[in-house]
Amino acid sequence: MKNSIRLSFLAVVGLLAASCENWLDVTPPSEIRAEDHYSSADGFQQTLLGCYIAMTDENLYGENLTWHMLDMLGRQYDARKNSAADDYDLDRYNYTSTKSSPVIEKVWAAAYSVIVNTNEALDYIDRNRTQLDSINYRIIKGELLAVRAYMHFDLMRLFGCSNLAGRSDLESRVTVPYVTAVEKEIAPQLSYAQTIRNLVADLNEASALLEIDPIRNRYPSDIYAEANVDHFYDYRQQHLNYYAVRALLARVCMWEGSPESLRQARTVAEETIAELKTLAGSGGSTQIVFTKADVVPTTHMCFPDEHLFALNVVNLEQAIATNLNREYSQDDRQYRTLCITNSIADNLYEIKGVGISDCRYKLLYHNVEYWPEGTKTPSKLYQTTSTGANYAYKDLLPLIRLPELYYMAAECYVRGPEPDLEKARALLDEVREARAVYEDLSPDLDAEGMMTEIDKEYRKEFICEGVAFYFFKRLGYEKLPRQSDVGLKSPVGDATYMLPYPEFEVQSGRVQ
Repeated sequence: MKNSIRLSFLAVVGLLAASCENWLDVTPPSEIRAEDHYSSADGFQQTLLGCYIAMTDENLYGENLTWHMLDMLGRQYDARKNSAADDYDLDRYNYTSTKSSPVIEKVWAAAYSVIVNTNEALDYIDRNRTQLDSINYRIIKGELLAVRAYMHFDLMRLFGCSNLAGRSDLESRVTVPYVTAVEKEIAPQLSYAQTIRNLVADLNEASALLEIDPIRNRYPSDIYAEANVDHFYDYRQQHLNYYAVRALLARVCMWEGSPESLRQARTVAEETIAELKTLAGSGGSTQIVFTKADVVPTTHMCFPDEHLFALNVVNLEQAIATNLNREYSQDDRQYRTLCITNSIADNLYEIKGVGISDCRYKLLYHNVEYWPEGTKTPSKLYQTTSTGANYAYKDLLPLIRLPELYYMAAECYVRGPEPDLEKARALLDEVREARAVYEDLSPDLDAEGMMTEIDKEYRKEFICEGVAFYFFKRLGYEKLPRQSDVGLKSPVGDATYMLPYPEFEVQSGRVQ
């Protein structure tokens, strides 16, 4: 794997749908084959679909970049007790062990493989624009740009420095390569500032192209009829649609963290919230609203009504079976199952006070008939009920959800250039009420108190989604929840937050 990013065109995982298998394989296609593949909209749609399927791989969002590795690093679960567990070293931030290094290397390689595929398609989509109608051209290109930005952003968040806004040493440092073309030459490493500019540019272009996204319900449905003859555009929340791209742009601005970026993040988040509320009242086929609290613990475990972007992870039930297990033994708790103690969950969700009715707490399913006393395992991603029936929205794994827009806007009103704690409280209270937490936050909370509430919301809301670790890293937390359980000493810094570059990248001259 010494060539790393210099991978041949389409080295995608072998999970792909039958319609894509002949194209998205590990054999480098010839130029003639590429021209043939991209001679119609079908080829571009297949490549885009292949990218989304590749993102569901266990090395990416099907496991490690959501409910497993990242939530372990974000201290969303109890510490592993058994040193024989495959993820014991990762749980203790020992990234260079013989068990951890291969996991990290596979994340890097799988992410850049998706990027290579997007760049291949982006190269041809402008060459062959005359082969596409306007709808296909704009939506496919917009999504491809968004996928490229999504993957680069998460690579930078994983392998790059923490607390960008609070540091002055990053002006001369470079971060992960931002690859925009399929070439034999090694892509250069760029500064953090230039990488952020590339991310923003790709997402702004994607937003402009996706202005016509059917999810917005702004144009007559018949203008999409020809492009959507195969129903490729029916499930927009399983694509990087317009709203998901706007939310991702807000994420990027929050990560950069300057006053101007926080102002932009707040504007984007509030505009998106407002448009989604308008959409919900428009009677369109797609509505993105808060999932009703009374159905969350019964059929809507993954909050499907709130998905801005989710992946369909085929056989998710099998993927989580070992680690998120209803009926685990005491040995499982130490060795396999990802769980938390009753006391941690009770304190976090404040069940002895305002959180007693919090529907998110009910996701921490606890069946005393089977489970060791005092522990819970998160059930957000469970696929079957205790009676054996399938939950609704099977195999959906959310990557961006509606509450994050509220949390980002609220944080900007606390930490941004035009602070307004009253607006921040109102945004948080709206989410809390949707979660059946009916007591409003105290109007006496100061900025520090408000950030404490935002911290708690991230930890409550995004369990099994890999979000908490990024929140702590973005803000440069010097102490993580229950870090003493895994031997971490304060202050926590980049040694904990930065996954190391794979050895084959270091040998190729990469600098971290």
